[in-house]
Amino acid sequence: MTLALALLAVVALPPGLPGQGIKLHRSIVDLESAAYRDSNDAAAQYALGIGYWAKKRYDDAERVLRLSVTIEPRFAPAWLALGVLPFARRPKLREEERKGKVPEEWKAALIESRRLTRRAFLIDPLVDLWILSAVDPEPQFRLIMVHGKVYVFSNPFAALHEDRYDDAFAFFDRSLRLVQDSTSRDSVSSSLLWYHGLCAAHLNRPAVAIEDFQTLLDRALARERSDSLLTGPLVTNDFRYILALMYQRQFDWLNAVRLYREALVNDLGLYMAHVELSRVFALRGMGDSAVVESREAVMTNPEDPTLLFEHGVTLLDAGYAVAAEDTLRRSMQGNPRDSRVAYYLGVALEQLNRPTEARESYERFLTLAPSRLADKIAEAKRRLASLQ
Repeated sequence: MTLALALLAVVALPPGLPGQGIKLHRSIVDLESAAYRDSNDAAAQYALGIGYWAKKRYDDAERVLRLSVTIEPRFAPAWLALGVLPFARRPKLREEERKGKVPEEWKAALIESRRLTRRAFLIDPLVDLWILSAVDPEPQFRLIMVHGKVYVFSNPFAALHEDRYDDAFAFFDRSLRLVQDSTSRDSVSSSLLWYHGLCAAHLNRPAVAIEDFQTLLDRALARERSDSLLTGPLVTNDFRYILALMYQRQFDWLNAVRLYREALVNDLGLYMAHVELSRVFALRGMGDSAVVESREAVMTNPEDPTLLFEHGVTLLDAGYAVAAEDTLRRSMQGNPRDSRVAYYLGVALEQLNRPTEARESYERFLTLAPSRLADKIAEAKRRLASLQ
């Protein structure tokens, strides 16, 4: 058995990944109480969903996880959890997928899993990966014999379960180097490059991540030219988008903008590229350009209230309070549970010298706001006091 094949057996895993299961540090009663108390907190609902998952109450877990993304449509951890959940419901689904023998009644769930996993990574490529360890317990270590030598590998997904990205990266980095020493980088599996790059990004090592994601993009482009079948939740253009984000994290604005533009040429519906371009321009003090990109995002996906919210805040930051008010009100209609909208609407109304309406908006925010927005709650109270 070659070293490359041995490592491929360790890391080339589809979305349902081995790990240590879910260990709860709070009782279900406590999680339910917290979710009830902070009913508009996507994070509290997510925590309850994970609690139900740990107890194998999968229907309840799915219901609450979907409530989490209803409250906050950009809550990437919940989308990723929903993508992994089918593999908890049916532990042998991963093996069935690998063998191409997925039962007919589970094919739709597998397609949905890929769609939700893709959504999670496009919303936030740096989404916490710990949930990948929540399916099928595996040992902490594996022994692999290659050419008469025994290699000891720790389970990287166990490390991710405990938020030890440095240990997970060390595993993937060692694996990558062993393969390259044995053959070449061309023999490194795409799964290994994917997790190596993700862990590097989590550890704020964008240069390493850029090398990995560039290789993945090159491979995806080569597969397209050869008409090879593309598998997995991410497609060629997704790697282009994620690579752009890595350049953005390195403050390489030129390459980031170039790749976001290329991503949009290849997929006009990739609204997150417009969102990131808006952020790039805002960071560079180019307010009007930021407004243009956030408006394009809304036009690409006009039914998304979160895009309206972000566009409203961008308008407000650029000094367009009148337009911001209208946009934020439309966002509020689309998602009345998003408390952040009421706060920024209050700011816009203050700037428009309409103190009575601003006060009402801040009061609405304080009624809806989850406790984790403590800083915004304190600021809203300060603003309310100044309007008395």
